[in-house]
Amino acid sequence: MTLKKIKIINVVMFFTLSFLWHFVYDLLPNFLTAIFFPVNESIWEHMKIIFGVITFGSLISLVLMNKFKVPHNNFYVEMVCKAFLGVAFYLIIFIPLYKLFGENMFISITLMLLTYIFVEFIGYKILKLDELNIKILPIILIILCYILFTLLTYYPRHNFLFFDETKFIYGIPK
Repeated sequence: MTLKKIKIINVVMFFTLSFLWHFVYDLLPNFLTAIFFPVNESIWEHMKIIFGVITFGSLISLVLMNKFKVPHNNFYVEMVCKAFLGVAFYLIIFIPLYKLFGENMFISITLMLLTYIFVEFIGYKILKLDELNIKILPIILIILCYILFTLLTYYPRHNFLFFDETKFIYGIPK
């Protein structure tokens, strides 16, 4: 197996996991699932899907790379870069489209697939770089991001990013 094949598998895996990720909180509503999975239909909560799927899926990818002895460098840097870039890429394209057309499931799903293709391309390039020997900082950044997700899930800002237009709420449904 090659790194390119693993990256293609990742795109399919990420896209598939996204649909599962979307419904976990509805099936198992509790404090822990509220941190990692979307609790409503707001734009912000859907960023948990991209961030979480990329983070979790990257760990599965690491297992595959190690199992098939696929050479790679900078895994932790790659994982955090993909997670942050995925959220930024999605929002930069989605927000103008959302303002123009409103909520459109076809646009959302297509953009999510394009996001995963984009981050896996970037991830491939990062894994091919010479070893950067940075491991702890990316892990700290992931933890800090989940702290931010937790705070903004339980104490959402009152703006359009955090507003669930289907239930007319901010944050966790009561």
